[in-house]
Amino acid sequence: MFEFFIAKKHILEKKKQSIIGIIGIMIGITVLIVSIGISNGLDKNMIDSILSLSSHVSVYDVNDKKEYEKLEKEIRKIPEVKGVLPKISTQGLIKYKGIYGDYISGVKIEGFDIKKAQEAIELDKKIVAGKMDYQKKNGIYIGNELYKQLGAKIGNKITVVSAENQELPFEIAGVFESGYYEYDINMVIIPLETAQYMMYMEDRITNLEITLYNPYEAEKISNELFEKFGVFNRTWGSQNKNLLSALALEKTVMIIVFSLIVVIAGFVVWVIMNMLVREKIKDIGIMRAMGFTKKNIMKIFLIEGMLLGVIGIFIGVILSLGILWYIKNYSIAGITSIYYLSKVPIEISAKEIFIIVFINFIVIFLSSIFPAYRAGKMETMEALRYE
Repeated sequence: MFEFFIAKKHILEKKKQSIIGIIGIMIGITVLIVSIGISNGLDKNMIDSILSLSSHVSVYDVNDKKEYEKLEKEIRKIPEVKGVLPKISTQGLIKYKGIYGDYISGVKIEGFDIKKAQEAIELDKKIVAGKMDYQKKNGIYIGNELYKQLGAKIGNKITVVSAENQELPFEIAGVFESGYYEYDINMVIIPLETAQYMMYMEDRITNLEITLYNPYEAEKISNELFEKFGVFNRTWGSQNKNLLSALALEKTVMIIVFSLIVVIAGFVVWVIMNMLVREKIKDIGIMRAMGFTKKNIMKIFLIEGMLLGVIGIFIGVILSLGILWYIKNYSIAGITSIYYLSKVPIEISAKEIFIIVFINFIVIFLSSIFPAYRAGKMETMEALRYE
């Protein structure tokens, strides 16, 4: 294919221009892949953190123990369900006398069936100090940030005051770390029976929490629960609708902004190809006189633009994957204190990379086709007019 060899010769002759074009494309695709990888990772980390101690579907149409236990058995038969957790959720206060003096603060009180919490939300894996004790009715589990703020130790006494002004003493049995700051500083977990006693709820609960193997199947399971059992429920998506909308908007704006770099890279290729066509007018005239068709001339310059694009895209993809690998495996100074993370989470799929590469390829093709068409439509006499 002689067009390819002529195109390669032109690129090698104009090394500086070719390198500038390749660098422009490389920067465009690298910025886009790296930014999407980091954005996806941070979004996923935030969602995982929020869901670390909460369910994927919450059922509210439950009253007495017989009713929710019967419903729980039926829900557990659904293959997608990982665990079902009866829960009481309320607000209250904690009081603690420690090394830093008296401490009083408002907290969210979660009454869990501690044994079932191990299966449903893997609470045991989040315990960083102390241990889970199913039998201990006066044991309380507090977040790691709250634990540090109190200056407390495992086994210390802490007082919890419920919204009903019921005051009970507890013993710190364990410390959990969810990865979500709001939970770790504002949440305490107590046994379900103790929460029922504090809330004067006898054997009732406020809601039944359902966790799934795949949280993105929550909508499907929610509809299934309503159709089969007629119970009112809400998914984690509907409960965090504003947050998810904000994340989606943020990502959209980011992609639009960084896509402008790809457009600029395409413009650079267009400028380079136009300059090349003008510089090669004499060569075009000679080739036309030798019998080269308009199609042959157009192919030569189109191949030149596509070669620059393919090289730039290939280097950009390799470079961006290398940068993402480094960011994922090596922590960045200061990030722990700013984002409550030890490392930047990275999440990008082969499909997303393919879409980015395809869009870049289209932009480069459009940037190359017009100069190539201009070169191809030149007649022999027009090209040799000034020679």
